[in-house]
Amino acid sequence: MNMTKRRLVKLMGNTGFYAEVDIVKLKRLAMELLNYIQINISQDDDEYEIWKWVVPMCKAVLDGTIQLPVPFVDLPLNYPMREGLLPPDFQKKFSEFRVAACAMILKFSEKIMIDGVAYMYADFEE
Repeated sequence: MNMTKRRLVKLMGNTGFYAEVDIVKLKRLAMELLNYIQINISQDDDEYEIWKWVVPMCKAVLDGTIQLPVPFVDLPLNYPMREGLLPPDFQKKFSEFRVAACAMILKFSEKIMIDGVAYMYADFEE
């Protein structure tokens, strides 16, 4: 079970995104996604180029070379995700990864204003 700690996190305007990523959670999800891809997605039959787009992104998260949070529009596979074209198990795992990578807010709580800047509480993994 993953331990979490509640933190006050700055918001990025009115976008529905935090300005900070839960890096512990993101690394865990990147490892799980990478393992899933290696076991279940053939490099020889990869219609949506998951190995080309998602694997390098997962590796960049794990080695700390990716700029975070990732802007939502910069995430790969937006069209096949939206249209439900990807394998369901992959789509579920990749959805969780995408949400964490772009610091999307899933549970809204009350905004707290400090010196004109909006913050919200979030649970971060430890």
